[in-house]
Amino acid sequence: MKKILFFRPLMALGGTEIAMLSLIKNLKNYEVYLAYVDDTSDQKLLDRFRKYAKVGKVADFDFQFDTLIITTNRYHTFDEIKQIKRKQTILWVHYFFKLETSVFNDKEEIAALDKIVVVSKTAANKLITKYPYLKSKVLTIYNVIEQEEIRKKALEPIDIQFQSCLNLVTTARICKEKGFIRMAYLANILKNKSIPFKWYVIGDNHYPERKLEMLEYFKGLDDYFVWLGFLDNPYNIMQKCDYEVLLSDDETWGLALTEALILGVPCITTDFEAAFEQINENNGFILSRDNLASYEEKIPDILEKKNKLKNNVKNYYYDNNKILKEWDDLIG
Repeated sequence: MKKILFFRPLMALGGTEIAMLSLIKNLKNYEVYLAYVDDTSDQKLLDRFRKYAKVGKVADFDFQFDTLIITTNRYHTFDEIKQIKRKQTILWVHYFFKLETSVFNDKEEIAALDKIVVVSKTAANKLITKYPYLKSKVLTIYNVIEQEEIRKKALEPIDIQFQSCLNLVTTARICKEKGFIRMAYLANILKNKSIPFKWYVIGDNHYPERKLEMLEYFKGLDDYFVWLGFLDNPYNIMQKCDYEVLLSDDETWGLALTEALILGVPCITTDFEAAFEQINENNGFILSRDNLASYEEKIPDILEKKNKLKNNVKNYYYDNNKILKEWDDLIG
């Protein structure tokens, strides 16, 4: 049985970890391992992975792997993984963070990679445009998303009384990159227009000081926001809301957007390039990342079209079979 090792230096719940868990759970006929290096990693999260993989520090796995899958584009800063014995190496890209210090600028490191898997076509094209020498290594494989499990979890009971108003939900790490300043701006527009709303935030930040920095923008909005932290099951809340809102600076793929569509919930997002692969006039709204003043003119449509959009996405289907076959072809 082939041995697959995933490497993630810090394990803290986010979109990458969710995508990893979904893939690992669905990989068949492999021995799966997960290695990390940061002692501050979330132990509860690691326990979730232990159900499907052997988890430990890099030094714990001193034997031959068939495939090493690296999940950070700054892996070249971690000397530990250079000691891992493997037949092939795959870089799995979920986001582009500080490209100027990423491994993509290190041709020697890139030469050691067999493939670079990117989770959207838009992001793959963006990477090739910036680094043309990567073209032969880059391919797109969308994330595995467990839609049946998502729908099942959405039916679990919930101890929240939803109000008859505009109900919004954001499932994201609380940080600037995920658009929390834009969220506060949009919330203040709704407040100033006397539009009743509740905004549920499912997420946190591994670094408390970064969360507190963002919360400063939400002063005066205490009556409107419900801060729930990380939840094992965000879907029973998501399903009750009118829109999933993700106003990020950039995403290679908005995982929360697809999860919302699976639950029949339309989306409001920003105009990062990959958003146009997911969101259109039939399932949500795409707002400007830069022109926040334009948000006000979108409010009437957001309010008036929510039921029509919900009807449009009520039968949304996401097919994992093709995705899993692409992974099998790559590592099988």
